[in-house]
Amino acid sequence: MTLQQEIDAFNPSLPLEQAETPPSSWYKSNEVYEAERHRVFAPHWQVIGRVDQLMEPGSYVTLHIAGEPLVAMRGEDGVLRAFFNVCRHHATCVLSGAGRTERVVCPYHGWEYYLDGRLKQAPRLGAAQSFVREDHGLIPAEIDTWGPWAFVRARSGGPCLDTVIGPSRDRLVLDGLRFFAQRSYELDCNWKVYVDNYLDGGYHVAHLHRRLASSLDMDSYRTEVFDHSVIQSCQGNPQSTARVGQEQLYIWLHPAFMINRYGPFMDTNFAIPLGANRCRVIFDYFVEESFGASDPFLAQSLAASDEVQREDMDICGSVQRGLESSAFDTGRYSVTHERGAHHFHRLLHADLMAG
Repeated sequence: MTLQQEIDAFNPSLPLEQAETPPSSWYKSNEVYEAERHRVFAPHWQVIGRVDQLMEPGSYVTLHIAGEPLVAMRGEDGVLRAFFNVCRHHATCVLSGAGRTERVVCPYHGWEYYLDGRLKQAPRLGAAQSFVREDHGLIPAEIDTWGPWAFVRARSGGPCLDTVIGPSRDRLVLDGLRFFAQRSYELDCNWKVYVDNYLDGGYHVAHLHRRLASSLDMDSYRTEVFDHSVIQSCQGNPQSTARVGQEQLYIWLHPAFMINRYGPFMDTNFAIPLGANRCRVIFDYFVEESFGASDPFLAQSLAASDEVQREDMDICGSVQRGLESSAFDTGRYSVTHERGAHHFHRLLHADLMAG
């Protein structure tokens, strides 16, 4: 089956009541994965790090997503910029991880760049002809910020970040929060399996996350669909609201960034593809500033979150194994729950068709 045939196997024009899910090939095909690298991740905004990591001149964070190494960096002039994290000499990544530096020096051959991306020196290049220093700076990428996050985009031309955020800007309370922990999980599944699980309108919660479900009023679960996002919300169980609060807000921004706001906490999930059948999900945890760093409530919250994530890891791995079986190709949507997942698949189809 050709890539175009795989894309055409999903019909985005069908209403939810008649629609079938994308074919299993979307979740296991290397051709689809390669197309997603260029057509889904490159033209859309990805979170590269937190703004608090990028406050001082020389501070930087890096991200490698779907084959694109990127870096965000604060210049000596105070301007926040993003670049492809690729040396113009022989393609080495010039920076790794996150931190602060006064000099951007390629670890391979010592090419050095200013903090604004301009090439400073190319040592021992010799009598290279037609070499123009000004043409060999780091290649820029787009960057923007919202709340505590810095977003980057490898390829321009799509909607601006404000358009992608849409109504989430008014719905999400970000004031008075501070970052307190990060966790990372590697899953044996395609990145879309994880997003599908997130966007099933709470369908799986009562069955898979029984402890969490006891804290929620599942009958109040609501899904709202917007141009580039989905907002899910749910009321807390009045008998058990200490951690989850009175209302939970679950926001997904196309394609793979998720924000969960509940009680005094907020956490984010960022699904990063590692191949056709593997992904990494990075969690950042935030809490209201009134909580001290050693407050036992924070450890309890992390433990509760970890329990949910490990349940999701197991079920997503099971889904991936089923998708690779000859017994399954397409499924049906729950009309009462899976509007969000259907919207995600329609956006994916549009991206893949756009080329």
